[in-house]
Amino acid sequence: MEAHRLVNQTRAFFIALLGAPSFFTPRFPPLHLWPPQKPHTLSFYDVSPLRATLERLVDFDRINNDDLRLSVGAVNVSSGNFTYFDTTTHKIDARHIIASGSLPPGFPATEIDGEYYWDGGLISNTPLQWVFDSHSHWDTLAFQVDLWSASGELPRDLTQSDVRQKEIQFASRTRFATDHFRKAQKARHTVRRLLERLPSDLRKSPEVEELSKEADEAAYNVVELIYHSKTYEGVAKDYEFSRLTMEEHWQAGHRDAVRALAHPEIFERPDNPERFRSFDFSREEK
Repeated sequence: MEAHRLVNQTRAFFIALLGAPSFFTPRFPPLHLWPPQKPHTLSFYDVSPLRATLERLVDFDRINNDDLRLSVGAVNVSSGNFTYFDTTTHKIDARHIIASGSLPPGFPATEIDGEYYWDGGLISNTPLQWVFDSHSHWDTLAFQVDLWSASGELPRDLTQSDVRQKEIQFASRTRFATDHFRKAQKARHTVRRLLERLPSDLRKSPEVEELSKEADEAAYNVVELIYHSKTYEGVAKDYEFSRLTMEEHWQAGHRDAVRALAHPEIFERPDNPERFRSFDFSREEK
């Protein structure tokens, strides 16, 4: 474990110093030595290599095909509002993908049509509500991938404290969104059952017709695939993107997906009052 920690920290040191191939490179001279800059250069690293990599590897014509739908979230730097770039409303290109990962101060804001955007994780790292609202009144099975765990051990040193702070920061809204949607679902089904008991003349009133728009018969299952970081990853887990580390993460994701799909209950329509269930099978591993 200690040897793995040393290797991980060494890789993180060189990535922080030299950047990651085909991903980002450090700005020179360092940021604090530059005069005031435009937003797209205000960062420790230059992400031009990432744009070249995306344009080389990603088939954006296929992504923008009507058979697929892709949504990525970003925060408008000027307004502070969450913005979704969606293939139903935008022609997605590398800029939109980069904007969704433009986390300051490491990465600069990304300019799109005269506006600048930062990583949507500043507001919500897993915007589950967008998925549910996109197909209102449809039975839905959603797989929610969380790279940060909201639960964790009590820190015992400053490094662990920094890691735990990041975990809470990036994962906190996930649990909030799930709990909020569960309550909203229960209210929708309650309204639906109430409307069924109303006499026909009342059902035609404008107030009841407005309420009926919120009534819902749809059911939702959410499978949470939560990555629980290893102790040796340390504080660099949000920028240590070496090949070995990424392969470890991919293998962990594959194991989580296989474990979840082995549970037939995720495909069963929930019959509880709120018609909503969430599953976290990572606890089985513990």
